[in-house]
Amino acid sequence: MMNHSQAFRLGPRATPKIIKWTIVATLILSFFSLISNALFTQVFHTHSPQHLFSLTTWGIHNFFIWQFISYLFIQPLAGGGISMALILHVFFDLYLLWAIGSSLIQARGEKHFIGLYFGGALFVGLIAYMCLFLFGSMLPFAGATTSIYILLIGWAFLFPEANIMLFLLLPVRAKWLVFGLIGVNLFLDFSNGNFLSFFVTLGAMLYGYFYSVLVWEILGPFYRLHGMEKRLIYFKRKMRARFKKVVDIEIQSSKVYDFKTGKAIMHDDEFMDACLDKISQKGKTSLTMRERFRMWRISRSQS
Repeated sequence: MMNHSQAFRLGPRATPKIIKWTIVATLILSFFSLISNALFTQVFHTHSPQHLFSLTTWGIHNFFIWQFISYLFIQPLAGGGISMALILHVFFDLYLLWAIGSSLIQARGEKHFIGLYFGGALFVGLIAYMCLFLFGSMLPFAGATTSIYILLIGWAFLFPEANIMLFLLLPVRAKWLVFGLIGVNLFLDFSNGNFLSFFVTLGAMLYGYFYSVLVWEILGPFYRLHGMEKRLIYFKRKMRARFKKVVDIEIQSSKVYDFKTGKAIMHDDEFMDACLDKISQKGKTSLTMRERFRMWRISRSQS
């Protein structure tokens, strides 16, 4: 893996379209839901967009499946409504989305940005729903912060030695800044009893870590974990090779050979007779996986 020890320029020269549209959609849906919340709840006496698009147990139980992704574009509404802190939080998240997301697309392509940001949002959404359900909480879950964490982890895998100026004064390597930031958040959430935030942040960290190791097949920024990561990559490749063999049975032309003459058997009836003959002589365990699969496929088509 390349060693990026030079100073890192945070922010792209050109913004990919998917980043632009994600930022625009987040801004429109976030502020529309925040501004219109009082109008829908107090004037129309109905559910507001804030409640319909945030992730809630009520919504999922009413089959609002879109909430597993739509919560990403909604901001959590504090008791006091819109505040300057909330606005700054939104723009800081979107700045990181723009800078880190664009860098990831330049390095790995748009597909992997989707896998990290939106795939991670779906994974975290499932964890958030399970936590809300188990804790019996009716509170909504919203915000893009956990998906931003996932992007940061992927970025730290690609540029572990990049220098970031902390507070514009102190240079800190990317791997220490990213994992240190997430580690501090995990510690604070757990110690303060904010277990929903703790579990979703932990889920985001694990998703980003295993995506980088298993999908990109690159070793992480910490040498002590390289042994475990190599074993994970080896296991993944081994399982993929086994799966490919099974898929090839279905995709490739099923040319099976007669057990006595060695000639290819193309017709299903001949093949079934040959397999039954082999079973009678050597038992069912003598059939290969490919032979068993073709027998099952023929019997299914004839039923």
